[in-house]
Amino acid sequence: MKERMTYAARIYKDDYGFVAEFPQLDLVTQGKNMNEVLYMATDALETYFLDYAHDESEPPVSDLDIELREGDVYAIISAQVDSMADCEMTTQEVMKQLGVNKQRVSQLRAAGKLSARRIGRDYFHSRADVKALQQSQRKAGRPRKVLAATG
Repeated sequence: MKERMTYAARIYKDDYGFVAEFPQLDLVTQGKNMNEVLYMATDALETYFLDYAHDESEPPVSDLDIELREGDVYAIISAQVDSMADCEMTTQEVMKQLGVNKQRVSQLRAAGKLSARRIGRDYFHSRADVKALQQSQRKAGRPRKVLAATG
């Protein structure tokens, strides 16, 4: 699933081209012309939010009201943030983390409990899904019967 993140940027010209600043995020990028700086700003925003795929903290709430200086151009930059961006655990790493075999990892993928991206012959699994599975695992074996108290 992709999520759209939208933030305000101010763009201005300097000696080397154009600069885009996201004051709310303390993020800066540049380009040779206006088209390039807009492309770079979108790319910078996408890259910025990749860190939040691995982090428990929430990204800053978007506020489109920013202060402009004389000569600044106001731009609203929107980027798609891919929730599959955290697909970076190999099958071997998932097996080790969950204590299961390769067939069980394949079953979890097929059941939709473990999202993964296939690149060539390899699967790269979602770290967040592995963590959720690890926390929800129950003890192996049949549950013990509870004996009713007789009296």
